[in-house]
Amino acid sequence: MSQVNKTSQKTIQQKTIELHEIVAWFDSDEFTLEKAMDTFKKAEALAADIEHDLLSLKNDIQVIKQKFDTETSE
Repeated sequence: MSQVNKTSQKTIQQKTIELHEIVAWFDSDEFTLEKAMDTFKKAEALAADIEHDLLSLKNDIQVIKQKFDTETSE
């Protein structure tokens, strides 16, 4: 299974935890300049994925709200 599929199957909470762990790596004793760029790119991609998931969730909530508002106004 590819990394993209593994990431897309995770919940927003799991992705956020993973992102926090990646960010914490930059302040850890394990930090090395050699790994910094790859780690930053991974964090950037994960943040974009989280943002996409949140936007999708927001859109779903807006649709549900519109349906509810329409049903209650009838």
